[in-house]
Amino acid sequence: MSATAQPVPTPSPDQVRTYLAQWRGGDNEKIDAALRATFEAMPQNTDIGAVGVKVAALNSLYATGMLGVLQVARHIVSLDIDAAIDQPDMKRDVIERIARVSFHGKMRRNYSFATKYCSFHRPDLYPIYDSLVAETLNTLLKQGEAFDDFAPGERWRDDYAVWDRSISRFRAHYGLEDFSIREIDKYLWTLAKERNVMPAGQPSAAKEPTAARDSTA
Repeated sequence: MSATAQPVPTPSPDQVRTYLAQWRGGDNEKIDAALRATFEAMPQNTDIGAVGVKVAALNSLYATGMLGVLQVARHIVSLDIDAAIDQPDMKRDVIERIARVSFHGKMRRNYSFATKYCSFHRPDLYPIYDSLVAETLNTLLKQGEAFDDFAPGERWRDDYAVWDRSISRFRAHYGLEDFSIREIDKYLWTLAKERNVMPAGQPSAAKEPTAARDSTA
């Protein structure tokens, strides 16, 4: 039986602590700390050099598989996003503005990258979208773990507000409010990675999960 065929264990504070210990026991926390330091040292998004370093580091160390690093950096500089990122509430439109980049007349949507970029600026507000994590959460829903309900057509990948809502409700449903959004990110990614073993350094190739009730990721 493959790892993905195994049921997802019901989340609990003890389970979160176990997977966070796994995260910290390897190189992930060191890489994460280096990226945090990079973003903290260059918090603004108005200089192409600083933004280029952040984009390149994130793209490489998180294996986002994004093309056109310099073009993405120029795109972010053009958006004037600093005031929005500094707001006390999550701004869904910032994700979409960063994600949508035109390459040679063709629009690309670097959605997961955009959530990571915002998360490293504001880990207290922006949960990271990852297809492996989405697949794991969708499996929980199919198992009857109703931590969120969905209107027809709502998709985590299509609407960041839906993803943000589901992560918030996930924390509340399982009594995980003592853990930060970033800690929940790390826990879910470690759990999802365990269930979907891939070669180190490779971007996720998981397909979007199928609908569970009216929910999809």
